[in-house]
Amino acid sequence: MTQTTEIKQLRYDPKVELIKNKDFDPSFKYDDETYEGYIASFEQSKKKKIFFKIVKRLFDFFVAGLALIVLSPFFLLFAIIIKIDDPHGPVFFKQKRMGQNGKTFNCYKFRSMKTTAPHDLATSEFSNPQDYYTRFGKIMRKLSIDELPQLWCCFIGTMSFIGPRPLVLSEENCNNMRLKLGALRLRPGITGYAQVHGRDDVYYKNKAILDAEYCNRASIWMDIKIFFGSIFVVLKRKGNRDNKDDGQAKEQKAQIIASAENE
Repeated sequence: MTQTTEIKQLRYDPKVELIKNKDFDPSFKYDDETYEGYIASFEQSKKKKIFFKIVKRLFDFFVAGLALIVLSPFFLLFAIIIKIDDPHGPVFFKQKRMGQNGKTFNCYKFRSMKTTAPHDLATSEFSNPQDYYTRFGKIMRKLSIDELPQLWCCFIGTMSFIGPRPLVLSEENCNNMRLKLGALRLRPGITGYAQVHGRDDVYYKNKAILDAEYCNRASIWMDIKIFFGSIFVVLKRKGNRDNKDDGQAKEQKAQIIASAENE
């Protein structure tokens, strides 16, 4: 993931949507001074958006409830396959994640890894995640099937269909930057603004400012665009580290670890 040195310094501009800023590259690591300046100049929207929040919550409740009913036969099928593939662990994987306003909540997934995998780390923090995936787990992760149990989180209100992706508590650098930018004002989402603009390829600090951008500009129309954009990304399997070959995945992982260690 070689980066060019010709990209200009990124500055906050409330009039221009971040992703439309020609100086912004989601995968690029800007210098510390750039990020510090961005955080200092960033202005959180004062709009309460009450109508948007009510519509969003009603949509999450009813659509998630309907989806859980319709997909229940598939949930049962996936549960059987998971137990046959690896009978030594549970069907569902539960993990503490950072939620709205910095409160933790239980995030659920179909279990895609062996029980020997570290429990409270992000996959990007594993030395070699491929060693831990179950056979069916690899398929689920490539197709994002493992995320389906988060429909329950949408139903009970700890998550939304659209919002900042909830991070593992060990990802302190990104979580802290999100808090500084007010990017945790809304419920975390199954998919979000950063997911349709690079997914795993997005540098974590850029992910935080994309999340903050979403919280400022969130609207029904923006959620619709992110929803259909996410379908496109999943079908194209763009930006998913699990879909890269082992050489690419290891190189990208080494870069992520090196970036975190240098801060």
